[in-house]
Amino acid sequence: MNTPSLALWRIGGIMRGLREDRGYTLRQAAKILGTNKDRLDRVESAKNQRCDPGTVTGWAFKYGADEKVINDLDALAMQTLDADARGWEEVFTTTPKWFTAFLSLEAEAIAMYSYDTAYIPGLLQIRAYMEAVLAADPFRTLDEVEETIRLRLLRQDSVFSRPPGKIARMRFVLDEACLLRIRHEPWYEEQLQRLRELDALGPVEIYILPMDRGIHAGMKGAFMIMSFDGAYSPEVVYLESEYGARYIDERRAVARFREVSSITLAQVVRIEEYLSNVES
Repeated sequence: MNTPSLALWRIGGIMRGLREDRGYTLRQAAKILGTNKDRLDRVESAKNQRCDPGTVTGWAFKYGADEKVINDLDALAMQTLDADARGWEEVFTTTPKWFTAFLSLEAEAIAMYSYDTAYIPGLLQIRAYMEAVLAADPFRTLDEVEETIRLRLLRQDSVFSRPPGKIARMRFVLDEACLLRIRHEPWYEEQLQRLRELDALGPVEIYILPMDRGIHAGMKGAFMIMSFDGAYSPEVVYLESEYGARYIDERRAVARFREVSSITLAQVVRIEEYLSNVES
């Protein structure tokens, strides 16, 4: 998956779900819909810049989709035609395009599972942690550091200041190394307190994977799984690296990450229990 707009991605997920539920190959579906295989594939893969509402709703009707699905497709397709839509990249000019796609997905997700091996994820960081991590990056200018901090703080406010019942269900699993690496920092206790506060929020759960668990299924690296509301909205796995990000929404691939997360969760302890054991 590349980095399309959220609307295009959701349209692709709906169209692919409608086709797969009916057992059609791309070639078979294209014949039924009166189009060609490449055109249908571009819509399902969110490779277009815009999407014609009449086309996708017409295809959904031929698939026998219900009225709600058709209305959802129409609304999403209209969003792709809105030239005045203001994206994150217009507000934060140094934010890479591959990350603006993540910001849109994060804002729409109803559930997130995050596994991290080296550092505490941005949503959980205090400002001092952000400053330290970003200062260690040799490729960022001071202006980029300040803008990144401003963006992270805004993300935190956007996610955690929602009304009760509107905060996404979130599970964060941190390898113990994430905490051991910063235990001598002057702001260490402040960061721990922030983790405690967030873990106390009903929909938020923070876990630690202790080092004494030894070799485990999640050692290949960090990842995040995001889930969404609505018909045929697939889950997305987000993988980030120094050079960009990958977005994976193929069902079998996502299922593998789900399996790893299930195995890993069987070995973790809740943050409060972990800290109580460490402090005792």
